[in-house]
Amino acid sequence: MSETIPFPVSSVPLAGEYDAFLCGCGLSSAAAAWNMAERGLKVGIAEYFGKPGGVPVTGILGIVSGWRLENEIVVDGVFLRELKTRTEKKGGYSSRHDWGGRFQPEVLGLVLLEMFRERKIDLMLYTQLVAARTEEGLIREVFTASKQGLEAWRAKLFVDGTGDGDLAAMAGCPFEYGRTSDGKVQSSSLTFKIGGIDLSRIPENMRDATKIWNTEPHNVPTNHTVITCLPNTNGEAAVNMTHILDCDPMTHEGQLRIRYEGTLQAYEIVEFFRRRMPGFEKAYVSETAQQPGVRETRRILGDYVLTAEDVIEGRDFEDEIARGCWGIDIHDPVTMHGVTPMPHFNLSRSYGIPYRCITPRGIRNLYIAGRPISATHEAFSSSRINGSCIALGEAIGAAAPQAIAAGDTRKIDVAQLQAKLIEQGAIINYTLLVKTK
Repeated sequence: MSETIPFPVSSVPLAGEYDAFLCGCGLSSAAAAWNMAERGLKVGIAEYFGKPGGVPVTGILGIVSGWRLENEIVVDGVFLRELKTRTEKKGGYSSRHDWGGRFQPEVLGLVLLEMFRERKIDLMLYTQLVAARTEEGLIREVFTASKQGLEAWRAKLFVDGTGDGDLAAMAGCPFEYGRTSDGKVQSSSLTFKIGGIDLSRIPENMRDATKIWNTEPHNVPTNHTVITCLPNTNGEAAVNMTHILDCDPMTHEGQLRIRYEGTLQAYEIVEFFRRRMPGFEKAYVSETAQQPGVRETRRILGDYVLTAEDVIEGRDFEDEIARGCWGIDIHDPVTMHGVTPMPHFNLSRSYGIPYRCITPRGIRNLYIAGRPISATHEAFSSSRINGSCIALGEAIGAAAPQAIAAGDTRKIDVAQLQAKLIEQGAIINYTLLVKTK
């Protein structure tokens, strides 16, 4: 339909003024907000879902990946350390040396709420970003909708933590969408929980589970099993196996397909597990995620575009503020997952992520946190992993005082930022990697 309707509101109340205002509260935004508040800034956050934490919490994934490469710790810092310490004390964390760590989603969400309250961060839940007002290359206010109605929020610095680059797009920043050949994005997933498992009898090696899964044809387009036994649970696991192909998650139809097809696939997976997988004889679907596992939407163009060659060759950058170690992990938009070869999935060296990847073109007081940083379709399939996203959030939080003082994210002293990050335990170049046993 092409008809347009006049919006029946000429102005909305200014609900708050902040040093920094963040839209979206996944782990990258959470790291940024907590670090900002640690530095005495007044911080506000608008979050669409009912809990902070993003996919590891509302997406019930539980896994935070991409902070280890074999025996090297690639991602570290005060926020990540605090998160692990607090959740472990509540029985909600266990290390997972091959990928990163496992968190109990409910515990992780609670810990984030506690950390925000201690730092007096204003968190607005169930609050949807709807518009932004820009002037002379600056975002002046953002507008949200919630049970309190339409509201405006003013800040000196803004952070787009929506995961989809919503704020950047509303502010007019250029972006790319999908792969170059046809604009299609990686397949999306709907994580779910299985209850009723005898954890003592499940296959210790997931390769064995994958072999069992591939003994029969399925309507679920994957030949991999990803089953995560969550900490502090009794007979429960999170499963990340569903794939919704040829789906645009930025449309009503795409969102409905993820929910409907993802749920159907979840029940098919569990029905198979009950028949064929040891320890799953009494298994059942106990929960599907509130937040879908969207792998790719907008990629906001910044002052540098991270490339596949940067990732594969393990390149370092003079202005790097974080490191990544996940391989090129493209979940093909239209082909069953696990069939399309991924020759660069296993990296031999971590790579740097430049500061210029989080400064979007056209706006001077906006940072991009988390998934939609400036990267090609191929490089993005690595940098989207939440270990790197947390590291970038820590960097944004540390950079915020400088950016606010200068009135321009491009006028900060990056060397000074790097020194602060190193001081708080962040790993921003290859020489700082921590060897583990």
